Amino acid sequence: MTGLPATRPSEAEDAVHASDSAPPDAAPSGTDTEFGHGPRQMLPRIRIDVFVGSDELGTVADHVARDRRAVRTQIEVHQGGFQEAIARYRDHSPPNLIVVEDHGAPDTLEWNIEALAECCPPTTHLIVIGSRNDIALYRRLTQIGVSDYLVQPIRPLDLLDSIVSIFGEAEDKELGLVLAFVGTRGGSGASTIAHNVAATIGKSLHATTLLIDADLFGTAALQFDFTKPQGFLDAIREGESLDKEMLDRLIHWRDKQLGILAAPDRPDGNLTPDAASLRHLVEQARRLTQFVILDLPHGWTPWIAGALSASDRIALVATPDLPSLRNCRALTDMIRKLRPNDAPPEIVLNRMPTRGKPPVSAADYERILGRRMAAVIPYDAATAEAEMSGRVLVEDTPRSATAAALGAFARQMAGRDETTGRKAAPKGLFKRLLGRAAG
Repeated sequence: MTGLPATRPSEAEDAVHASDSAPPDAAPSGTDTEFGHGPRQMLPRIRIDVFVGSDELGTVADHVARDRRAVRTQIEVHQGGFQEAIARYRDHSPPNLIVVEDHGAPDTLEWNIEALAECCPPTTHLIVIGSRNDIALYRRLTQIGVSDYLVQPIRPLDLLDSIVSIFGEAEDKELGLVLAFVGTRGGSGASTIAHNVAATIGKSLHATTLLIDADLFGTAALQFDFTKPQGFLDAIREGESLDKEMLDRLIHWRDKQLGILAAPDRPDGNLTPDAASLRHLVEQARRLTQFVILDLPHGWTPWIAGALSASDRIALVATPDLPSLRNCRALTDMIRKLRPNDAPPEIVLNRMPTRGKPPVSAADYERILGRRMAAVIPYDAATAEAEMSGRVLVEDTPRSATAAALGAFARQMAGRDETTGRKAAPKGLFKRLLGRAAG
């Protein structure tokens, strides 16, 4: 077994996943801390064998195997523990990673690890999952070469994070956060919100931000008043050969904080982005900037689904009408099936009239969807004029109610504290381990 340093058990995340039947006064969608706020890497092309002795861990392993981040990884789940693993690798080639559930005594555990090590090359990693919340045991296991020790109960993201900590590249430890925006119908204003969120994060939070206009008929270049012959389609054409240096040359940098990968002036109707190229583009983008804003067209195609799979957080932009409400519920269900281990999408109610009663109110959305709106964006004459003139609202009318709502939503999506603009301090990892012991 490898002697590389192990990560400690992953951070506990306590919020409850909001369901369709959740009451409107459930936690706001922007506080889905159960799923974490930071970016999560894709698992590499490796083989993983998981040996489970309980139904609970079997369910976790199945969820990991079906997770969107494991599309390149071969994961096999086996019944049993160390004895079954040892017997298997006497006749089979060991994988890159072995995960074993064990509830035996500490001395028996160490004996089993040594026996398993005799069947495996030094490059094979081992994760042990047990029920003893003992820091001394954790340290002892890492000293003898165990890559990680996780204390049950665990969730799919705990195991995913542990695997990434072992196999993740050093340069990927500080990946940018990918925020995707898609409208529930045409004309919902999803692009306007994406553009304003990008401008707010770049200017107000002083974070390097890349806006990717992935709509072939996108308006980012008009919105930010520039022309550039190269952009989104050129990056897609490069496919797997695209690296972050090449991507940097294709970006229009408005200033040191905000870059834009624009849609073409004359769309090529023969080119449809494929999911693999789009995913590769996103992977390179998040290595280049702290935030990546994906402005996606309305619809549901394989490449749009692939873009949503590659995103850390998703915002569905709806309008106060029945067609949008119907589509919003359908898209929410589809996204949850696509991303079962991730937070549900944020719901933004846009173009809310400042006078009169809309056909569908925010309360109607909350009652039917069972979730609070992440943001309600008012729509008035000044907002309409700025949109029609191709101006960024948070810059053109910074003191308006619309700009204030957009700014607050941008900070919420970025995971920044409303008052300081700083990231919330994470809980100590040892605090979680000790906290369970105290309980």
